[in-house]
Amino acid sequence: GRLAENGVKAAAYHAGMDAKKRARNQEAFIHDDVHVICATIAFGMGIDKPDVRFVIHRDLPKNIEGYYQETGRAGRDGLPAECVLLMNPSDVAKQTGFIEEKSDEQEQSIARAQLQQMVHYAETRDCRRRGLLEYFGEAFAEENCGACDNCLEPKETFDGTEVAKKFLACIYRVQQHSHFSVGMNHIVDVLCGANTEKIRNWGHEQLSTHGIGKEFGRPAWKAIGRELVRMGYAHQTPGRMTVLELTHEGSSWLRNSNRVALELTQPAVSKPDKTPKPRKSQAGEIECDEALFEQLRQLRRTLADERSVPPYIIFSDVALRHMAHDYPDTLAAFGLIHGVGEKKLTEYGKIFTKEIASYLENNPKQEFA
Repeated sequence: GRLAENGVKAAAYHAGMDAKKRARNQEAFIHDDVHVICATIAFGMGIDKPDVRFVIHRDLPKNIEGYYQETGRAGRDGLPAECVLLMNPSDVAKQTGFIEEKSDEQEQSIARAQLQQMVHYAETRDCRRRGLLEYFGEAFAEENCGACDNCLEPKETFDGTEVAKKFLACIYRVQQHSHFSVGMNHIVDVLCGANTEKIRNWGHEQLSTHGIGKEFGRPAWKAIGRELVRMGYAHQTPGRMTVLELTHEGSSWLRNSNRVALELTQPAVSKPDKTPKPRKSQAGEIECDEALFEQLRQLRRTLADERSVPPYIIFSDVALRHMAHDYPDTLAAFGLIHGVGEKKLTEYGKIFTKEIASYLENNPKQEFA
């Protein structure tokens, strides 16, 4: 695929493949013969590969339980790892389509609620670590976890009082006029002044809220609507035909002339500047001589291939980073490294200390804080 065309050692893993090929690709990933595996969620179940540095979700998971389990495959060696969730509104529609294929209405209702919780997690501006832990009934006292995107780079906000007033008033006016509720898309159409068949048939072009939201496009209004749902001012019904309704809190806020100001997330705009941001050091990262670390990884790979075992069986990345930090070029110093026991000292001590000593002949030791 495209990854391979760009020089990335990658392999696939999915149910449509031959079982033997799947097994070969899995073994290649475990033994570091390939660096990236493009897989369905079934991959990784029961696999103990501790040095996975990235887990990237290209599609929105159907529930938080699944997402938590899948991201748990990253960083099992204790070193920093990144979990990236790519989300598009079409992902929600696709998952909703799968839900509607279920024959049991109760199963549908549960699945819709779980999907809504997953969407809320993906779009929240709060600490993601705290959100996950609270979902599973655990407390997290810190305001800033120092690791998730929302804590490292808080989203821009603005005084969204007037914007929220327009959105909630539109829900109210539609329901008052037609005596039934409608979905998110229709509310956004009314706000943007659209001239759809439904708007004409239901007379919604006559509403005072028709066209009052032209300062934003449809994607921005939908994001604002979803945020108001998360905040508890509106509610999306879990039925087959999902509609928006005001909650008691939303109705009270809308009626109150002394309403509390609402802070909303600044709607995203396309940014022409694609310059990559400089990499930030991550919480828990072990500073080390990166060139030596890579050299030791190559040595570990060679030894692993000779013994037909996964590289992490020789030494973990944690141990290698400690070596590249402390430069142990004697057996005595090597024996003090985290992850080096008596057996590994005997088996690998001479090989690794020789490699480190050889490296130091041509490279000065680096200083670390």
